[in-house]
Amino acid sequence: MGKWPAEVRGWMGENTVGRTTKELTVLINQQGFDEKYGMVFTEGIVKSAKSRYGFKSGTPTGNPKGYSAKYPEGMEGYIRDIAEGKGAKEIAELVSGHFGIQFSVSECRNYKKNHNIVSGLDCRFKEGHEPANKGKEMNPEQYEKCRHTMFRKGDVPANHMEVGEYTHTTDGYLIQKVQEKGTQRERFEFVHRKVWETHNGPIPVGKRVSFLDGDKDNCSIENLVLIDNSENLELNRSRLRFPNAELTKSGVAIAKVKVAARRRRPRCE
Repeated sequence: MGKWPAEVRGWMGENTVGRTTKELTVLINQQGFDEKYGMVFTEGIVKSAKSRYGFKSGTPTGNPKGYSAKYPEGMEGYIRDIAEGKGAKEIAELVSGHFGIQFSVSECRNYKKNHNIVSGLDCRFKEGHEPANKGKEMNPEQYEKCRHTMFRKGDVPANHMEVGEYTHTTDGYLIQKVQEKGTQRERFEFVHRKVWETHNGPIPVGKRVSFLDGDKDNCSIENLVLIDNSENLELNRSRLRFPNAELTKSGVAIAKVKVAARRRRPRCE
């Protein structure tokens, strides 16, 4: 779902303690965040958000994920206190010495992941970084081992796509390559958005193009409809999407009416 709005995160932080995920899900769906931000809250989504933002319910759950009886009491708090700016190896050594246990680097990585502990280290190469082997030639033995997998100037990868060819995103949307250079967003464009904009102009902010029959490969203009986040949420929540495009058209009309009615309804102070 991506990063949650600050208001929603703040509400979660204030209301998580003492409530199970099921109770929290029921409560958050009563706050109006779904309509305000176009969000959907299921138990799975709420559970993931609790883990992502480090919110703890403190309710009994048997043996929590990531907990093991072999770890001494107070270890989690200790790791949280020392983790910032330190790698897994350094943390593992400090924990081993402090508690007198054998705490390996792999155990440390898993423990941090399971307890949502972040060191804040950026291990990516910085701009201008100079590789340690720059300007050094490989010895003949190394060269022979690597020769068969080397790219040479002018080589084209086996999976290279030509401009104009189509592929799919990981979530099933049809995209077309439009240029060779640039970021992925610049090199590819969503076909359904292009078709809509060709017929109707730019897509307004806060709007999305949806498929009437649910088939993301069917990008004909007759199968596309423009809706906003609240209408999309209402279509899903009220189960107004159908494989039949004409039925979904009616569902869109119903969703628009229901959303408009809610917006006109006065809110209680």
